[in-house]
Amino acid sequence: CSYIFTGGDVILESPALPVTEGHSVTLSCRYKKTPSNLIADFYKDGSLIRNETTGEMTIPAVNKSDQGRYSCGHPELGESQESWMTVTGENMN
Repeated sequence: CSYIFTGGDVILESPALPVTEGHSVTLSCRYKKTPSNLIADFYKDGSLIRNETTGEMTIPAVNKSDQGRYSCGHPELGESQESWMTVTGENMN
């Protein structure tokens, strides 16, 4: 399940629920007028953290420091709205 945040034509798809520490998470940046992925800059708390040619950014093992506001953008197409990603402690099952 994921939330889709739209700020116009650029869309950020991120987890709808809190992510558990140690788990993998993928954020996807899409352009709503075409189905394909796009080259995208990913931002955390307003700072550029990564550029991806696939339009997807994967964090292989999230931790508390990954919690924050994420967005993505394209130099010509614009930026998505910000999405808050919550990171919770490890499950004790």
